[in-house]
Amino acid sequence: MDGSTLGLIVELAPDLMEALVARALILERISILQPVGRRALAQRMGIPEREARMQTDLLRQDGLIEVSPAGMALSQRAYEILDSVRELVRSRTGLASLETQLQKLLGIEKVRIVPGDADSDPDVLDELGRVAGARLRKLLQPGMILAVNGGSTVHAVARHIPRGADMDVTVLPARGGLGRSAETQASTLAEQIALRLGGRHKPLYLPDNLPQSALKELIKLNEIREPLEEIKQADVLLYGIARVDEMARNRLMDSDAINGLIGRGAVAEALGHCFDINGQLLGSASGLGLPEESFSRIPTVMAVAAGSRKAEAILAVSRHHKNSCLVTDEGAANRILALIRQER
Repeated sequence: MDGSTLGLIVELAPDLMEALVARALILERISILQPVGRRALAQRMGIPEREARMQTDLLRQDGLIEVSPAGMALSQRAYEILDSVRELVRSRTGLASLETQLQKLLGIEKVRIVPGDADSDPDVLDELGRVAGARLRKLLQPGMILAVNGGSTVHAVARHIPRGADMDVTVLPARGGLGRSAETQASTLAEQIALRLGGRHKPLYLPDNLPQSALKELIKLNEIREPLEEIKQADVLLYGIARVDEMARNRLMDSDAINGLIGRGAVAEALGHCFDINGQLLGSASGLGLPEESFSRIPTVMAVAAGSRKAEAILAVSRHHKNSCLVTDEGAANRILALIRQER
């Protein structure tokens, strides 16, 4: 359905458009939560259970959802129109306009925003992973090198990269190991993403916070030096953004060092580098991985981050790094706009 048709519906039958958007929102949410019960769906969407029952009954009658003891799930027919449904939701909920605003204000080629706020709804992170995963597959070409860092948001992307034909790509960790769970380590995610893409990966199983003296000795080893050199030749970079004040929970970094960075105004960390709200580089917390000076040489860069609490961090990193693409959520996007307005 094109823009002119939607405009005509709005003019002739605004009540019809309201019902259409309501059903599109429910169909999209089922696609994320499936299988899901009616009551759980209503609670997640913040709507009365009676409304959820009415709308899902209509969707079932039209053959768009199937019901089983496990709950509701999309039918094959629904999958055929799901992309159009998502575009309708983005258009009618104002997300498309919000994306355009952020693209201009942050100087980013492409911004994609998913509905909701990951800080209050954990399902939002899965939807962000789906959107970013689909985008990532489209960006990659045979023979390319993809570098990835760790973290829960990149983990969500790794889980939701769509299956497809095997790709001749090499996936490398852009960081060493951090003080977080094994499943969100950069090397683990590089392996998982390579499997989803049908490519290959090379590990970098070393602590991220090694002393420089130890690092100098270790990089003399071929199994360490070679992946570190290949990272600098990456064609695509996928990375997450963190708040500086959360670094202590995510990695083995001295608390005095973290407090010192915060005292100097640091609000964001990305790929081991810390930035203030203006995008100024204040220091590095990492001794192993992609050097800061190599970042600008990577042709395509995708940043992923979600939750309104990360808005300052996203703004700071976006002002320093010229990303090709940012995938975030509605909560973070609205907060970023509010921060920019306050500055003005």
